[in-house]
This record gives sequence, structure tokens and C-alpha cells, in this order.
Amino acid sequence: MSVRFKELIHPNIVNFTLSFVVAGLLWIKEFFLPVQSTPLLHLFNVSLLPQYSVWFGLLLSLGVAYLLFRLLETYTFLQQRTFLPFLFFILLSGSYPLFHYLTNALIAALLLLMCLWQIFSAFHKNIPIREAFNAGMFLSLGYFYCFDFIFLIPIIFITLHIVNNMNIRVFFSTMLGLLAPAALVFGISFFIGKLNSQTYYFMSNIIFHFEYWTSNIALIVLLGIFTIISCIAITGCLQNRFSSSIAERKNLQVLVWFYFGILTILWVKMGHISDLMLPFLMICSLIFSIFFSTRVSKQNTIIFSILIVFQIVTLILGLSGTLR
Repeated sequence: MSVRFKELIHPNIVNFTLSFVVAGLLWIKEFFLPVQSTPLLHLFNVSLLPQYSVWFGLLLSLGVAYLLFRLLETYTFLQQRTFLPFLFFILLSGSYPLFHYLTNALIAALLLLMCLWQIFSAFHKNIPIREAFNAGMFLSLGYFYCFDFIFLIPIIFITLHIVNNMNIRVFFSTMLGLLAPAALVFGISFFIGKLNSQTYYFMSNIIFHFEYWTSNIALIVLLGIFTIISCIAITGCLQNRFSSSIAERKNLQVLVWFYFGILTILWVKMGHISDLMLPFLMICSLIFSIFFSTRVSKQNTIIFSILIVFQIVTLILGLSGTLR
């Protein structure tokens, strides 16, 4: 007998409360035994004290999880309401201690979410100039927290064309949005006398380094299992495309493009962990939510159980520590 996730995981006060409890349990170790230091936030080159960083990390993670929940409700993804986006993001991100703090990866995930929000908004506009500018701006801001965002620039043009045919005005609006944050940062650097250092910092990170593959087998296994399960979910979602509305199909295509773009970067750069790992888990949370809410079967129940057990095993064995 299959588990009807869309009935059991229904948005209500009980599920929200339980998710807060789960988040507290996942973050509890970091509250009592925080790391000695936290990473610098690239754009401001500042680092919070660990005891403050973990609180900001938890609050921002809950905020991103709620926005994912609202994203599926605001735009046409599913015919019914589901609590799964909130639950999946808390479970997936909370299983990795590195993401318990206010890090570049967490801010990058929020900015990518805002970029997706603007792309989905473009479907309802005749000429989505403002949405194209905002999408480019959020992706460009994300570069200052996750350097690999620069390789997602082609995808933003592809996805905007998918949801609303690209024309010259939309193209230039997107380009302006991509260039505006960089121009602002370099302008400020010029006036404060740090243009040379900022230029070197930018150029040293714009180059794609083909790292050697890591010998950390646990890291490869983690990404490999997520790749397999998420590809199964994508296949299942695509099989339902003929019964979906035009908006649902276009929105799903946007997620698939970003999913494979980020996944490709992660596999190519297996020599080190990219801050794209958390945005990748965020995209997976959306895909899993759509898959398990629309396809109810015994096979999906097994896949869901494997996913949950896998997350528990990573916590027990400490495999998630390999991301540090």
C-alpha cells in the first residue's frame, strides 16, 4: 500500500511545527559545539562569530524553505498544495553541518531562488523586461557569493526563452541586469582605491579550474546517489507532462535546465566542493516535491524511503562531514 504523500504532507500548523522541531534537532550539535571559525562572506569579506552564524544560518534556511513552499503555491507546478518543499529542504540542507552556518552557499541558494522566481514570473508577462532584468541581477549578485554562478549565465537566457520567447528588449534587459551589480561593485572599488585588488579577485575566480578528481569516495557516493534519485524523479515528472498545463511544463523545463547545469559543474569540479552544492540541493527539493506529489505508487514509496534512510545514514556515519 503506497504512501499518499500529497495527503500526509499537507500544509498545516502541525507539519510546520514538526519541521521546526526537525530543524532544531539537526542544528542542535552546532548550537552546543560550534566550529572555531566560519567562512568569509565574499562580497563583504566579513565573518560572523560561530554562535551568531549558526543562528543566522538556521533562520535563513527556514526562510529559504518557506519561500520554496510559496514558490510551488504561487506558480503552476501542482494541482494540489503540498508541504514537501519545506520539508525536503530542511532535511537535505540540515544533514550537512557546513550548511548550518551563514555561508556563501546559503546566500547563493537564496539568490538563485529569487532568480527562479523572476523567471517563472516572466510567463505571465507580454514583454517581461523587468523580470528579465531582475533575474539577471540576482544571478549576477550570486556570483559574488558563489563564483561558479558565472557558468549559469547561458541557462538564464535559455530558460527565459522557454517561458516567454526571447526578443531583443528582453535580451538587453537581461544583459543589463547581469552587468549592473558588477558595475556597482567595481565603481565602489574605484572610489575607495581598491579597484586593482577587486579586479584581480574577479579575474582569479572567473577562470574555470579543471580540478583533479578527489580521492574522497564518500563525497563521490553522496553526489552519485543524489544524481541517481533526482534523475529518476525528473524522468517521472516528464512522464506526466502530457497531463500538465503549459505553465507546468515550462516551469519544469526551467528546473531541469538549472539542475543539469549545476550538476555538470559539480561533477567536473569534483576536485573540491563548490558552494553550488546547496543550490543543487534546493533544486532537488523542488524536483522531489513535484515527483512525490504527483506520482503515487509503491515504487515511489520505496524511493522516498531510500532517500530518507540515506540522509539518516550520512548523519550517523558522519559522511556529511566530508563537505567541510
